[in-house]
Amino acid sequence: MIPLSDLVEVGSFTKPHGLRGEMSAIFDSEEAIGAVEDARHLFVELDGLMVPFSILSYRPKGTETLLLTLKGIDTQDFASKLTNKPVYLEASLLPETAGEDGSFYLEDLVGFTIFTEDGPVGEITGYDDSTDNLLFEVRAKNGSEVLVPAVGDMITEIDEDARTVTMDLPGGLFSL
Repeated sequence: MIPLSDLVEVGSFTKPHGLRGEMSAIFDSEEAIGAVEDARHLFVELDGLMVPFSILSYRPKGTETLLLTLKGIDTQDFASKLTNKPVYLEASLLPETAGEDGSFYLEDLVGFTIFTEDGPVGEITGYDDSTDNLLFEVRAKNGSEVLVPAVGDMITEIDEDARTVTMDLPGGLFSL
């Protein structure tokens, strides 16, 4: 069994496509879609276990979505059980992006401290990519949980060595 530390979340299933178990999945990046092309399996968490599914075929549907046929998923009912489930690939299939060209995977920033012009405001504890608007889940200095837009225009600097993200955020966001 592959350890969770060797896997990276790269997208999520959205819904079944058709009646024979084909799944629609949206991916976080072009690199993730490229990795699917090289992958023999993708992984889904079912009942607390990371379950591998062999990729039988895939085809593009737009720029961020693939239609996937997976071994063992051959009915719409089974496919519907995967709706909204995250999709994982082996990390070794993905290029190392952190720091190379200034781009990061969202999971690379978990544990980083967010700074604004007023100083540190909280730690990134996770992210929410379930909508079109990406959000950082942040534990504020006062212990409250705050959702912060993970918008490129608001991020002014990422310091990988210091594990900090400097952002230009709307005033009062952390005082709500």
